[in-house]
Amino acid sequence: MENGWGVAMYFSGIAACLGIATALKLKVRLFQKHLMPTSMLAGVIGFIALQIGRYVFGWVTEEKLVQIQNELGFLVSHLMAVGFISLALKDRNKKKNNDIANTGYAIVITYMVQGILGMAVTLLLIKFFFPDLFPPFGMLLPLGFAQGPGQAVNIGIKWEQAGFRSGANVSLAVANLGFVWALIGGVPFLNFLLKKVYKNQRKYSIHEVKDLEHDKHTQRTISVPKSVHIDDLSIQLLLLGSVYLVTYLFIYAVSRLITPLGTFGETVSEMLWGFNFILGTVFAIGLRFIMDKMRVKRVIRINYADNYLLQRISAGAFDFMITASLAAISITVLSDYFIPILVLTTAGGLFTMVYTYFIGRMIYGREQLEHIIALYGMWTGTITTGIALLREIDPYSKSNVPENLVLGSGYAIFVGFPLMLILGLPLQGYKMNQPIYYLWTFVAMAAVALIMTGLLLRNIKLNRKGSSAK
Repeated sequence: MENGWGVAMYFSGIAACLGIATALKLKVRLFQKHLMPTSMLAGVIGFIALQIGRYVFGWVTEEKLVQIQNELGFLVSHLMAVGFISLALKDRNKKKNNDIANTGYAIVITYMVQGILGMAVTLLLIKFFFPDLFPPFGMLLPLGFAQGPGQAVNIGIKWEQAGFRSGANVSLAVANLGFVWALIGGVPFLNFLLKKVYKNQRKYSIHEVKDLEHDKHTQRTISVPKSVHIDDLSIQLLLLGSVYLVTYLFIYAVSRLITPLGTFGETVSEMLWGFNFILGTVFAIGLRFIMDKMRVKRVIRINYADNYLLQRISAGAFDFMITASLAAISITVLSDYFIPILVLTTAGGLFTMVYTYFIGRMIYGREQLEHIIALYGMWTGTITTGIALLREIDPYSKSNVPENLVLGSGYAIFVGFPLMLILGLPLQGYKMNQPIYYLWTFVAMAAVALIMTGLLLRNIKLNRKGSSAK
């Protein structure tokens, strides 16, 4: 775009969509009654605007539309990283919470079982209906559902380079149908659980959540003296930017080291770039740990990270991310891959609904319904959609579920690191025309799922023994 206005116009366009969506949510009763987040409505507005600009008025050429969709995909991946790094930098209560580790194990198990389902569906589609379908396509189920559009588009972009036509847009389509399952499927799922299983659990009206719009109990945690002459928000951006720079340098250095190792090295390198938000979260947790230790030893006396501002940065990044991801959906890609995407996401949505119910019943003794519905929203969309569903039954945020989701995701990063290598197996098989790698993919995912399930059951057993001893 002329004079370097490209980034500014993407920001302004997304902001305009969010502004229109906000006005509709405030003024139109139809939108007030439904659970759809403002960011998702904004994404739909952006999508419609792009299609009208291309197919009705012809203001946008087909080539330009594809360019916009691809660049929005890159933006989604970076916003995902910004959101997670911001959450990881927050100061938290250090008291022991066994549900965090259990949630982390459950998240990793979910990655694996969704991956097994996705690969099985894909190979069946290739065998009987779509012989030219990209074999790793099924791995978009855990990427697009359990990890969200940021991670899905990251991998999709890398898979495009390996031969997956329109990989980024297909990835976005899978992730956004996950949002549909989270929100349109989540509300009936919640109502069913309230009527048939948790009959004594009160369901709040969405109008009773108005007090949350003006949260009077939010506490600032920053203590930087004004003599430093830097704004509090600038310090948060400094911390965030420093972590992301370290993330980039780490991925760049490792990629340079392993790329010469051949096809597998190239594949792992591609996966590393796709996992920018995971590695960024790891480095952010490390920085948070170092800062805490330095404060204990009185090396630094100031708490630079402000929970309130970091939460706002994260929430804003996720709002912009969801809007951009929905706006970037391609009608052409949807028409080309409509049946495979529909089959994969339908199988994934129905399976995740049943699976989340049973694993939630197994893990949590307290706040069971809250965990089930929030995890379902997260495992089909993002943490944002999980919290959106949770607010229907916990409008005043009295449960520990949000903390368990965020910290459990951080815990899952460490114990679920093998997923990065497993993702490379089907791609390796495709590149080398060696279908045996698809079998090894199933074996690897099943092995990790069994190990994580064993650790989860052991942890649950120890927790119950500890509770009974008290």
